[in-house]
Amino acid sequence: MQREAAHQTVERLGELGYVEFKDLSSHLNAFQRQYANEVKRCEELDRIIRYFDEQILKSEVTFASGENFPGDDEETNEYGNILDSYEKDFSNYEKELRDLSGNLDQMIAEKNKAEEFSYVINLASQFFKGDEESYSDDSEAGMLAGSRGSSLGYMTGVIPREKIPSFLLLIYRSTRGNVVPRFAEIPVPLFDQKSGKMIEKNVFAVFFGASAAKEKVKKVCEALGASIHDFPEQDIAGTKRSVEQKIGELETTIESTKSRVTDILSKISVNLPRWKERVHKEKAIFHTLNLFNYDIKGSVVAIGWCAEKNVENVKREMEEARLGSNAQVPSICDIIQTNETPPTFFETNRFTEVFQNIINSYGIPDYKEVNPAVASTILFPFLFAVMFGDFGHGILLTLFSFAMVIFEKKLKPVAESSELFSMVFAGRYILLLMGIFSIYTGFLYNDGLGLAVDIFKSGYQWNGHIGEKIPDVTYPFGVDPAWFHTSNKLLYYNSLKMKMAVIFGVGHMSIGLFFALANMIHFGHFLDIFLEFIPEVLILWSTFGYMCFLIIYKWCVNWFDPIYVGKFDPPQILPMMTDFFLSPWKMSQPPMFYSGGDVEAAKSAQAYAQIGLLLIAVICIPILLIPKPIVEYCKQKRKFKPRKAEDAEAVNSNSDEAHHVAILEGTDGTDQLAHHREPQHHEEIEPFSELFIKQLIHTIEYVLGTVSNTASYLRLWALSLAHAQLAEVFWQMTIGLALNMLESSKVAEDAVVHSGVGLFFIFSIWFGMTIGVLLLMESLSAFLHTIRLTWVEFQNKFFKGTGSLFRPFSFATFGKAEE
Repeated sequence: MQREAAHQTVERLGELGYVEFKDLSSHLNAFQRQYANEVKRCEELDRIIRYFDEQILKSEVTFASGENFPGDDEETNEYGNILDSYEKDFSNYEKELRDLSGNLDQMIAEKNKAEEFSYVINLASQFFKGDEESYSDDSEAGMLAGSRGSSLGYMTGVIPREKIPSFLLLIYRSTRGNVVPRFAEIPVPLFDQKSGKMIEKNVFAVFFGASAAKEKVKKVCEALGASIHDFPEQDIAGTKRSVEQKIGELETTIESTKSRVTDILSKISVNLPRWKERVHKEKAIFHTLNLFNYDIKGSVVAIGWCAEKNVENVKREMEEARLGSNAQVPSICDIIQTNETPPTFFETNRFTEVFQNIINSYGIPDYKEVNPAVASTILFPFLFAVMFGDFGHGILLTLFSFAMVIFEKKLKPVAESSELFSMVFAGRYILLLMGIFSIYTGFLYNDGLGLAVDIFKSGYQWNGHIGEKIPDVTYPFGVDPAWFHTSNKLLYYNSLKMKMAVIFGVGHMSIGLFFALANMIHFGHFLDIFLEFIPEVLILWSTFGYMCFLIIYKWCVNWFDPIYVGKFDPPQILPMMTDFFLSPWKMSQPPMFYSGGDVEAAKSAQAYAQIGLLLIAVICIPILLIPKPIVEYCKQKRKFKPRKAEDAEAVNSNSDEAHHVAILEGTDGTDQLAHHREPQHHEEIEPFSELFIKQLIHTIEYVLGTVSNTASYLRLWALSLAHAQLAEVFWQMTIGLALNMLESSKVAEDAVVHSGVGLFFIFSIWFGMTIGVLLLMESLSAFLHTIRLTWVEFQNKFFKGTGSLFRPFSFATFGKAEE
């Protein structure tokens, strides 16, 4: 682009926020760049604006509405004229304000001094009259009364009332008690210029006999902030009148000065928001212009990243900027080929932004890598709900988050002013999904506020203390409420939730492996499919995938069928999996897969199948470890020989291009070409030992991680069980306890129910614990555990997270960065 069009072009692109510019002047320091002086000028203007802000806040002048701003004719002028105009106006306003503020401070100090002197004249005179009512010692009164006519010295002044004890202590110690201090309270508080507050003060007079004591008392006064005022020797009435006259004159002058300062600040406040916006915008423009290259005479070269769909918009804005700046040479916007990895850009909205921020907090996805945030929009709140499963608490969480969504516009200013609430407000949509999924899992567990509900017909009927199964009746959704009243309820829920946690964990990690497959196919790494994806899937599925299959199969089998009854009890999965890893050739448990016939034959067949699965997992480990580094090393060696010829050809091409540039510009084109061409990145062959060590680390991490990550998903069971038990304990120890008391005591019924006070008190305790512990602390704990499962157990299967975030130049984001 032509230099005349550069400023307007950057301004228009900054309004769009579509382009991230690269630094083409990185070889220059901040002071050598093209617009270093303009940046300094903007920073100086920014400093003056901050000074105006401080003065307006001190004077409590209100900012004028934006609708009342006067026209800004400078906006249509060149940027140099705008800066010149602003510098002139700002300097004049600042100089006048500083002069007025200095004079005002000086006059306030003189007025305070005069007021203190007035109180010294009025109150200290009693110390010299020898008023016997003021002193209990007649001889001391006579001494004070004659002090002005004798060799007895004295010092008068004003001291803050709170410092009188320290004052007495210091003067007695410094003079060895050879002083007589006297104090009189000033009836009204006086303004203290240092603190800016009204404080209570006293008039003091200190009498002493030795001249050396005067200096000591003076130093104590200076140390404690006491002001010294000499009591007039003669014409006390005349001095008092002149002091009061001076105070009146100073008050008049101070009021007029304050009025002038208020007038200036009112004028400034009308334009200040517009000035702030314009100065920040100019500063952002010059910072961006300093990234460009100016080696070609009369032209500016800029390189940056832009989303493909926005290229036409960028071209259109560049052309309009050229026409607006009256530049004659058209601005050119071309798409260039590059070997650099582009930054990662995800277009988000209010709903998806929070999920993307969670992923970006761990690492920025590589360019065109599968984005974990897509799956996390559902998987994240679902895993949270597995741990938080309670439809009562889920309804409360849903209502709270839904209210933030409905009243989003009204709550946004509150969020901007409160850092704590802003974090909650930013996650309103993820909280909404977490609440909805918690309602679902709560009904799945049949758990709400520590109670179970019988929505459908239970599949059990109670015969005394024994629950009997009703034939052909199955509870259609979730856990049968009959389990809530059983003594083995905890064992049942433990078994159920632990198995669900393992199934969800293996499923979650399998999704991560298939995301890795999608990355391999997209980037053309087809060998990795056979050397990494397939071995990793087989290792996971032949071990813990088999365990999940056993769990589901056991759930689907009717173990009360006659072919099982009397032959063996249902097999235990945990001992079976222990045998699977430690002694696969034998089975201590009954067979899982049995359809009649010889039990030992079924056990033997299952043992052979388990040995086969274990062998598959073991064989996949060397396949995962050995072939890939060999293949990678051979591919590097094949690429290394042709690269030498390409480098030689590139050198010749660079020399020819530099020669043409030199002819056109009349200069040596070597330096210019070096600044505009993309640097050549020459990769060296990576030693085979390093390739092998990297793959060895990856193999060890995956094999061990298969076990540790699966075990990590047991937190789904642990937190869900803890949440349910806490909810049940809170209910039983508050409302449940009160209801039980009602059944056994008429007095308790009268106190709790009929009065209503006791019931309200008990409900308040239960509700407070529910909100504080279960909805706040427990939800935060489950949220953090879900983040752990997403970042570590899920993303380590496919996510590299070494990309760079696309940060387009925008005035909005630049302003936030500056703040």
